[in-house]
Amino acid sequence: MPDHVHIVLGPSETCDIITFVGQFKNLAQRAAWSQGVRGAFWQKRFWDHFLRVEEDLQPEVEYVLNNPVRRKMVENWKEYPFCGSLEFDL
Repeated sequence: MPDHVHIVLGPSETCDIITFVGQFKNLAQRAAWSQGVRGAFWQKRFWDHFLRVEEDLQPEVEYVLNNPVRRKMVENWKEYPFCGSLEFDL
């Protein structure tokens, strides 16, 4: 999305979510700077949603993938060039 990022993560024994998001933002910011972007573009905070054991992952992943479709940027999420990496195909 042009104004925000969705990331679906699994649990990690070596990195908590706050550390991960901080490192992700830092690396993305540095990559943007190397491409000529100037200034900061991340908000200081972030929103997270943890799934409970009984919650199904698929609807959450579909929500993230279909975000550009809801915004009328593409007709199918597979057309969006920044959909990232998928471990499975829905």
